[in-house]
Amino acid sequence: MHKRFILTTVMFFLVILSQIAIASPGYGNYGIIAQAPGSPIIAIDPGHGGYDPGAVSGNVLEKDINLIICKKLKEHLENKGFLVVLTRNGDYNHAIKGLHGKEAKRYDLTERIKIINSSNAEILLTVHVNSNNKNAYEGAEAFYHPKSLNGKMLANYIQEELRTVPEIRKRLSKNSKCFMLCNTKIPAVLVEIGYLSNPREQKKLEDPQYLDLIAQKITAGVLKYYDLKTAWEHMVTFLPLNF
Repeated sequence: MHKRFILTTVMFFLVILSQIAIASPGYGNYGIIAQAPGSPIIAIDPGHGGYDPGAVSGNVLEKDINLIICKKLKEHLENKGFLVVLTRNGDYNHAIKGLHGKEAKRYDLTERIKIINSSNAEILLTVHVNSNNKNAYEGAEAFYHPKSLNGKMLANYIQEELRTVPEIRKRLSKNSKCFMLCNTKIPAVLVEIGYLSNPREQKKLEDPQYLDLIAQKITAGVLKYYDLKTAWEHMVTFLPLNF
């Protein structure tokens, strides 16, 4: 009976905490800390790079958009007190000479995962631009591994923030078994920030101010995740040892 009461109480407070995080403006209490050694580390992976352009529309390349927004995202997160590791900070990838096609791609992704897993990062944000044969598709999407509860929570918070972007297609977070999400040891989210195949959305993705807004929304989602995570950790410290 005692354990049931404690469990019910914990579940009640979890619901309250989640609602507080959802209702908050995005830049939660966690974000006011000063950046310092020991601050949480976040890994950011700008998709593609070098000979691999990703999605292409005319002279607009996904790899360039990915790097621009990831640098903006890095700046916003650092301003909120996080330490940030990028898997690339220029126009290159990690494949070695002599590799081609799928073999080169697998090598590149494996090297990125090594960087992430050795960085002591707590979460991963891998950022891409989407594309589809149907140019009507639009909107930003956050993906998580189906077996990662923390990844799902982080993706949900990011998606909620992305849905507040003016005139954006309001999509829902989804699960995915893409290589990066399957092979990292930490909660990870793939953020597809829009569709390069949609002419109207392409114009937005070429606008630095729009990319900065998307970076701010992703940051807000990360802060909500950490607000709830920190509150939960504090709550657990008050549970009885024999619970």
